[in-house]
Amino acid sequence: MTTSRRRWVRVLDRVLVAVFVAALGVGLMIMWRDQDWSSVGRLAARLGAGEIVLTFGAAFLINSAGLLLGLVSWRALFTDLGAPVDGWTASRLFFVGFLTKFVPGRFVALPVLVRMGRAIDVGPLRLASVFLLSWAIVALTGLTIGLAAGPAVAGLGTGWLLAASLPTFALLVRPSLLNLCLRTAARVLRRPAPPVSASDAGLRKAILTQSLSWVVSGHHLWLLAVAAGAPPWRAYLVCIAGFAVATTAGILVMVAPDGIGVREAVLVAGLATVMPLPLAGTVVLASRVVSALSGALVGAAGLALAQHMHRRRHKESAPGDAGSVAATPG
Repeated sequence: MTTSRRRWVRVLDRVLVAVFVAALGVGLMIMWRDQDWSSVGRLAARLGAGEIVLTFGAAFLINSAGLLLGLVSWRALFTDLGAPVDGWTASRLFFVGFLTKFVPGRFVALPVLVRMGRAIDVGPLRLASVFLLSWAIVALTGLTIGLAAGPAVAGLGTGWLLAASLPTFALLVRPSLLNLCLRTAARVLRRPAPPVSASDAGLRKAILTQSLSWVVSGHHLWLLAVAAGAPPWRAYLVCIAGFAVATTAGILVMVAPDGIGVREAVLVAGLATVMPLPLAGTVVLASRVVSALSGALVGAAGLALAQHMHRRRHKESAPGDAGSVAATPG
């Protein structure tokens, strides 16, 4: 590649990154704008300074841990599908894709992801397959865990948990069913089938860690609900399972940054069965604050660390194996 072409490539990379960062900022502003945060302030005033630090700090850490488990699930698929990169390089792609949930439409990051993938010899089809499989696992596990909220809200007890877990259990026994479902869906929609398929071991690890991610993250909502006065045992299943299904529903709405509005509506409906409606709305808004802060900070910090480690690995490998890890955009 000539010096002039390298210069234009670097300029294009910086422009793409700048557009993505600007879109991310717009998405975060849209998400925070037009929200009435006064009820969250009243809840914080009622708790007192010490309880605020403990409750919101613990909720932040819990949700951050759940997000990092999602990274483990994604990396399991990325490695399983044969991408010849190290964990830090894979994490860069995950965190860019993760931060797109705050961007309206979420498609502005596609050029950035494609260029990052090409820079490490991961073509668009393989990259798309990883994200498609990952999204399918996120949606399936979220909805499966969320099914447990229905019987609990209706007062039918927890016996339906077994039935609700059957889809995920079936995939753990026969992971190849997911690849079959994706190929069938592509055929029905008259779209090309995914060019690669994940192994049974890779799918099992991804499903287990993503399921655990939902369960761990849901505890932050339960902690906030109990702090607001919800009965701990009655609220537990509604919070854990309700958070999973509400967040999954928000993911399906591509135009809303981080599913804003959709997630809140689902959560309020669930929490209203175990606590007064005004308090339910307050807890949901408090959860939005925790989720937004933890998501943005974990995503930004994770991307910065992954980018630093990736460049460090590239510099170390450049003298002896210049072709093994290519330079990256940005």
